[in-house]
Amino acid sequence: MTADMRVLVFDGPHRFHIETRPRPAPGPGEVRLRMAYVGICGSDLHGYTGESGRRLPGMIMGHEASGWVEELGPGVEGPAVGTPVTFNPSLPCDGACGHGPENHCAALRVIGVTPEIQGAFADAIAVPAARVVELGTLSLLRGAGVEPMAVALQAARRAGVEPGQDVLVVGGGMIGQSIAQTCRLEGAASVSVSDPMLSRRALAEAGGFRALEPGQVEEAGPFDVSFDAVGITATAYASIQNIPKAAVACFVGLGLPEVSIPLFDVVVSERVVVGSFCYPDAVFEEALDHLAAGRLDLDLLIGSVESFEDTARSFEDLATGARTDAKIMMATGLGAPTA
Repeated sequence: MTADMRVLVFDGPHRFHIETRPRPAPGPGEVRLRMAYVGICGSDLHGYTGESGRRLPGMIMGHEASGWVEELGPGVEGPAVGTPVTFNPSLPCDGACGHGPENHCAALRVIGVTPEIQGAFADAIAVPAARVVELGTLSLLRGAGVEPMAVALQAARRAGVEPGQDVLVVGGGMIGQSIAQTCRLEGAASVSVSDPMLSRRALAEAGGFRALEPGQVEEAGPFDVSFDAVGITATAYASIQNIPKAAVACFVGLGLPEVSIPLFDVVVSERVVVGSFCYPDAVFEEALDHLAAGRLDLDLLIGSVESFEDTARSFEDLATGARTDAKIMMATGLGAPTA
């Protein structure tokens, strides 16, 4: 195995380059993983375009990934080299901040999101062994989709979705479609997905959900609970104004760093606005279990699988609207390592 690896480096809005760097040596308590698949997240895309400001030049993105254990660092006893795994990219502190659930850590960092921590758009990555989760019977391709499904499952829990409720999901991208699935898993009587793009409405219908154009939402409602899976002013309004008094609107999308909301509709009607970003460790592992058991399904959501060299073009195609895949995966083209 060569000591070098490819990395996809973000140079600023609409620009990447590929370079060769030494493979990271796993330190104490770490594992080096050989990447197999890495998903392009919506937050990566909005960072790539410069809209969100949440990705900085020089960093290596990527937090939705799968691969194989390649090398164990000092003091690490497993999993064995060659084991198919994913990793939980959230890095809470050791508890010194007093957090309860791991995702509420005041010092939380995220692999591929925190600029100084190398992400997964690379041939290899070193991560804490405690964040590595074996895939078991789940395929490597689907394993790279555990993270966004965990985001969706946590959102459904944050919103308190209950059996029999009618749910509105504003935004039919990967996270919106995944939220629709997790709400159905939680017992929702119906889930409606609103999106201006015909392809994403068709994807919602293929998944068994009601698809709405944005102009149809008001007539179709009101809904018991709503989700904004986009994060712009128009979608914030839609999620708040189409639920009853005292109902919950859950904000998940991070399309823009700031949006306007209809304040009177929140205050006068005592609607509840909650945010959902990350997930406790148990929810991440539960999402994997649901995918392995077929209770959640990524098959409709995973679009094309691109080579390492073509991934930058895929980012630009998504940014310009030339591609509308819910999820594009990068494949490194590497095979499993052997001990």
